[in-house]
Amino acid sequence: MEKLIKKFLYSLFTIVLAVSALFFIIRLAPGDPVEKILGAEASAVEISDLRAQLGLDQSLIAQYSNFMINILKGEFGESLFKKKSVSSLLSAHMPATVILAFTSITLSAFIGTFLGIWAGFKKKKTFDNAGRIISLFALSFPIFSLAPLLVLIFSIKLNILPVSEWGSLKHVILPTLTLVIPLSAVLMRVSRNKYLEEVNVPWVQVLEAKGLSSIQILLRVTKVCLPTILNVVAIQLSVVLAGTMITETIFDIPGMGMLLFEGIQNRDYPVVQGVIIYSTVIYMLVYFIVDYLNEIIDPRIKS
Repeated sequence: MEKLIKKFLYSLFTIVLAVSALFFIIRLAPGDPVEKILGAEASAVEISDLRAQLGLDQSLIAQYSNFMINILKGEFGESLFKKKSVSSLLSAHMPATVILAFTSITLSAFIGTFLGIWAGFKKKKTFDNAGRIISLFALSFPIFSLAPLLVLIFSIKLNILPVSEWGSLKHVILPTLTLVIPLSAVLMRVSRNKYLEEVNVPWVQVLEAKGLSSIQILLRVTKVCLPTILNVVAIQLSVVLAGTMITETIFDIPGMGMLLFEGIQNRDYPVVQGVIIYSTVIYMLVYFIVDYLNEIIDPRIKS
């Protein structure tokens, strides 16, 4: 129980630190939401009145205090442009991002781990060599260049998948593939290297001496590799959450990434804060669960 409390407090401190840094960074960034709302033709009086109405005429410290008090109350404020509560906007946009992120992470974990372990098992053979070349090729494409390439192949040339919109299984395939390809490549390389590291330790040689089959040894070594793989999967979640903004924008998906992109464009402070807070909480929760699972899988791991 004491360890769980320490982990919870650490996670809470990390969230507060991230939220605080976000608050000051977006307000120190160039651009004024008031001028964005009123336009270039607005008078100085109109700008001053709206800034006072939105509470932006206060000092940063005063704004920060109000912000943190509202967060503790569970209130994220109202969008400066959409005139809707940030909570309602997050609820409306979250399902698409959850589907995209969950599908991408799950497929990447299974594909990357299986291919990586199998490549290590077939070390220096055709499958291993081909896998390393393909994974290196997949890692060389960032999301913003991979997505248009997939659209060109599957939507424009082959005309078998839609380019944009959201609502059916066909709409999920291309954006998911955009995230799965690089994530699987990372997990494949990590899994392969971890397998090769573990397969050469003395206890594996003891298993071989006892007459266990290659498959039995493979399964036992895979279990030992799982904590490392789970940690990488948890870290990759942050990549997915960042990548959804690009992916959702390219494929016109009504998710939190699209909402964040619009919020940054419009300097919509409450929306940007709300999306980042939700993303940070989700990431820390997943990392907390993974950390706990690692101790169950391998009791030697102690926090």
